[in-house]
Amino acid sequence: MKKTLIAIAAAAATLTAVSAPAIASAEPRAAIVVVDNRNDFRASAQLNARIDRLDDRISQGRRNGAISVREGRRLDAELRSIVSQKRGFERTGRGLNRAEIAQIDNRLDRLQGMIRYERNDRDNHRR
Repeated sequence: MKKTLIAIAAAAATLTAVSAPAIASAEPRAAIVVVDNRNDFRASAQLNARIDRLDDRISQGRRNGAISVREGRRLDAELRSIVSQKRGFERTGRGLNRAEIAQIDNRLDRLQGMIRYERNDRDNHRR
């Protein structure tokens, strides 16, 4: 039994010594990334829901006169830009990674603040 284990250990050491230089000299091809698409789907769905809510707030502000036409155009343009960037990230085929989700989320935070400001600035809105 002892001789068998020693023989197996020697064979493993030999194979490791032979294959290690080959592995070290091999050029890396492409990194394999394992993505949990369920989380990407949830994140994308949450971002879509947030985009819809902000779009509704802009529309509601226009209807009740809290947001002027010019302000509404600017807010809509910013929202379209965010949606376009999100679609660009999704087009890569690997879903949204954490950095991309954070970037979209930060832009939505800024837009939300802009909407809040425009709705409450009490300036004279002209149509």
